[in-house]
Amino acid sequence: MIKSKAMAISVLLALTTGPAAYASSPVLPETTTAVDLSSSDINRITCPGTISDLIFSKEKGLEGHFAGNNAFVKFTVAAQGDERKYAATPTELFISCNDTIYSLIVTPKRIPSVTLRLSQPTSGDIKRNVSHYQALPLEKKILQLIREAWLDEYPDSYRITRADTPVHLSADLSVRLVGVVDVEGVGLRLKEYRVKATADETVRISEKDFLRGEMGERIVAVIVENHDLARGGSSRVFIVEQRGEDS
Repeated sequence: MIKSKAMAISVLLALTTGPAAYASSPVLPETTTAVDLSSSDINRITCPGTISDLIFSKEKGLEGHFAGNNAFVKFTVAAQGDERKYAATPTELFISCNDTIYSLIVTPKRIPSVTLRLSQPTSGDIKRNVSHYQALPLEKKILQLIREAWLDEYPDSYRITRADTPVHLSADLSVRLVGVVDVEGVGLRLKEYRVKATADETVRISEKDFLRGEMGERIVAVIVENHDLARGGSSRVFIVEQRGEDS
């Protein structure tokens, strides 16, 4: 069952990939963070306050400008005859945001433009969340969060909000949002829905049925517990979103 869930997550991640991507987790101060940036497009960095300086090595082909709470950085592209040579060497980037220094090791890659979010200085819960997930890739972070939701066993550092909110999707289904779980510092939010069949015949539901704006924003994974619902039958549905730390 876990294997099939991992496959579903991969498909949904592919479906939600757009021309610009957010880093999977906000960037924290007091630590050095490795990130991938586009080597061909302009990348954006957002600060929860005001950016006062960018420090980087122009010799490594990095250019940057900042204003207000935004900074924009781009790697220079060298021309070799009729061909273009894109930067590939990692370099340091330091950002002064709200009198706090954020240290990055940025690796240029042939990917679309990336937006990085700088997080507020870490609280104890955020530090525990970051430690809990360590350096896991996004797919494994999502799978770990879903396992915890499946078992209803969350760390104390998560922010859990209970709900009882109806959502209209179909005349054959009763859908209610019953809980929201925010993993601050990791950039993930999980929503748990209870779905109940109201039709006389069996209703077949799939993960794609819930890839809708009414269910969440920036959805990266959907997991359905029971796919075939007889009248009165119910299922849990878990939706994982990427979230900004100001949400």
